[in-house]
Amino acid sequence: MSDVKRPMINQALRLLRLYLGISQKRIATELEISQSMISDIENGSKPVSMEVLERYSTKFNIKMSQILFFAEELNGEPVKTRGKLIIANRVLSLLDTLSPREIADAS
Repeated sequence: MSDVKRPMINQALRLLRLYLGISQKRIATELEISQSMISDIENGSKPVSMEVLERYSTKFNIKMSQILFFAEELNGEPVKTRGKLIIANRVLSLLDTLSPREIADAS
């Protein structure tokens, strides 16, 4: 089977990295692949292999099927910018901090 480019998978991996606030250099080190490979994958010039997908899955404790489902949901949608992702992450963190820890606290 040939390597078929599926840009939504590349975009999903980029968004995952940005959401987690990890640099390309750091994720490359953690996944034990080169930073240039991460860059090539994220900009869509290289297809995502099953091995790379499995490394992301293992490292971030996310099922491969969940990554693929996320990628499928991105199909046709514009990719969010880094700024929007950073703001969204901070909003989620703030909401988590402000949310009651137990139902009794919310009353």
